[in-house]
Amino acid sequence: MVVIAILCLVSVMSPQQSAGFAGIDVTLARGASAVRLVALLLSFSMANLFVPSLVHANQMRMIVPFAAGGTADVLGRIVAQQLATLNGNSVIVENRPGSGGNIGADAVAHGPSDGSVLLLGTIGIHAASKIYKRLPFDADKDLQPVTILAEVPNVLIVHPSVPANDVKEFLALAKQKPGALNFGSAGNGSSTHMTAELFKLKANADLTHVPYRGSAPALNDLVAGQIQVMFENLPTALPFIQSGTVRALGVTSATRSPSLPSLPTIAEAGVPGYEGTAWFTIAVAGTVPPAMVEKLNADICKVLAEPDVVERFKGLGAVIVGNSVADAKAYFASETAKWNNVIESAQIKID
Repeated sequence: MVVIAILCLVSVMSPQQSAGFAGIDVTLARGASAVRLVALLLSFSMANLFVPSLVHANQMRMIVPFAAGGTADVLGRIVAQQLATLNGNSVIVENRPGSGGNIGADAVAHGPSDGSVLLLGTIGIHAASKIYKRLPFDADKDLQPVTILAEVPNVLIVHPSVPANDVKEFLALAKQKPGALNFGSAGNGSSTHMTAELFKLKANADLTHVPYRGSAPALNDLVAGQIQVMFENLPTALPFIQSGTVRALGVTSATRSPSLPSLPTIAEAGVPGYEGTAWFTIAVAGTVPPAMVEKLNADICKVLAEPDVVERFKGLGAVIVGNSVADAKAYFASETAKWNNVIESAQIKID
């Protein structure tokens, strides 16, 4: 339509008026090619039409729905940096904490359908959203996985003032003082919350939950003695354990972590059958076309295979996954079933 309108306008103009129209040297002299004129005008109008989308294609955002400094933030920034290098475009990391990650997740769920906005997802968003009675989005429909980035164990850590040096002593203390021990988390439904709730169920322990807007502020309060316990992601807990500002009692995974080989699993230390890990994903809006999701999957899996990324994840105690879109969906389904069972058994509901 734009081209037709321009042609109509040019056709009634004098050669002098038409010359240089819209930056194009148009000459309506006798014998001029109409085909050439259309091609010139079409190329001009289409070039201007697509400038915004080409600019947009070179900009991406990764929304990390937790406060800066936590495991999600650290892993997200590593991936964003390498993804930008791979594609030669900018990937801006944006922290949007709150509601166990659901404020940031909502921004992605209702965001653009062009794959330019990524979500650093977690258990709380993809597998434990049922704890909320009402959410402004449907995690199963409005978000879709690109890949599972990595899996990490959580670690049961306590403030040094807590008189417990292992899991059995901690359980004895919890049963001696029911409800007196406060555990912090990165927010309702986060892995740091859900692995604690699983512990409470398996061990029949009464602990009081104190949700935060991310792991970093919760850890600050644990170090200060404002709370006594956390089931924190190993990558962010490790520096505090190594410095002695917190005491580690056990890891939440089925096997011991290479980062803390002498630390027993919670299952072997006194709670048989206990196992739960944190995992981190890249997800996009449910409206992003499948072909684009597959392209993002291929790019991110390339990033996860980079030697530098492998070493950095390993140093954090994170096990890289980098699976297919189909495998990520299947993993979501199995983890959702697991954590929904915990939610129902513990009767966890948040308005």
